[in-house]
Amino acid sequence: MRINSLFGRNVVSLFLISGVLAMLAFVVEPAVSPGFAQGFNKGPVDYDALFKEGLKRRGKLLNLSGKKIGDEGIKRLIASGVLEKVEKMDLRYNEITAVGAGLLSEMSPLPKLKVLILRHNILGDAGSLALAKSGSFPNLEEIQLGWTETRDAGALGFGDTKNFPKLKKLDLRGNFLANKTKDELKKSLAHLKSLKLF
Repeated sequence: MRINSLFGRNVVSLFLISGVLAMLAFVVEPAVSPGFAQGFNKGPVDYDALFKEGLKRRGKLLNLSGKKIGDEGIKRLIASGVLEKVEKMDLRYNEITAVGAGLLSEMSPLPKLKVLILRHNILGDAGSLALAKSGSFPNLEEIQLGWTETRDAGALGFGDTKNFPKLKKLDLRGNFLANKTKDELKKSLAHLKSLKLF
């Protein structure tokens, strides 16, 4: 009986020790992607390296999704000159606020840009209205503004604007829109191929 009891304790002890060692290995050497690790890095961000890494398809696609570049990153992106050939720009999950949206809306026009993805940022009405009034995207065909804390005023800005003559798709899902606003947008933007409000 005593032998079985000792054997059981040793097995439990070995199990606990191996679990602790596994946790220590994870803490010492976490397996995270460079973009995710950016949030833990307290040193200076190498924006040029991020932008270069995000450029694909001979400069036609810029994917910065999840890089958390924020408004400062938007400022640096505009100044970098990498946007010249970009046709599709993915800026999801970047902690961009109305300030960053304002910077985008005031930059020199990007005639080649067709798709702008800004989902899951913190634009609010001020940011969405700035984009709706912008002349920076004359050939934009699709803009994704889902889950950006946009409310009625920001959404209605897109119903009133004439700045996107080639717009085919607008995504405003996950925002705080009244039913009346949704009905108005369905009427004023009935010409769009895709209008996502829910």
